[in-house]
Amino acid sequence: MTEQLTVEDIARYMLLAERKAYILMHSGISWKPEYGPELEAIDKELASLRVLVDQAIKKKEGR
Repeated sequence: MTEQLTVEDIARYMLLAERKAYILMHSGISWKPEYGPELEAIDKELASLRVLVDQAIKKKEGR
């Protein structure tokens, strides 16, 4: 059985994507060492949520 994509999942995905974009667009010369591990954690969580997003898209396309 596959998991369902919830509103909370969508909100979390958007929050993570926004945080990643902010770090990448605003760090430049202000890069902080803690951004590296934070970006890795964001990428890992985005990847797991992306599985749910892809499943929801396939389900919708199948209708």
